[in-house]
Amino acid sequence: MDNGYVKTDIAEGIATVTFHHHKSNSLPGTILRAMAQAIEDAGKDPEVRVIVLRSEGGKAFCAGASFDELLAIDDAD
Repeated sequence: MDNGYVKTDIAEGIATVTFHHHKSNSLPGTILRAMAQAIEDAGKDPEVRVIVLRSEGGKAFCAGASFDELLAIDDAD
């Protein structure tokens, strides 16, 4: 099963953070954490002047939170 990925490429002061998940680029917790870390790391790099978020796949930029994970929440806290 495709668990998705986040990757970062830096060139000429531009950090491109690319993410993909097979379910219309939904964002399960693992992808969200990896994306947050990639953005934080790029933000700390003195060579980076701008961060671009990019999704791969043809359906949607991002479908939002992972519905499967939302259904698994038992507690409103």
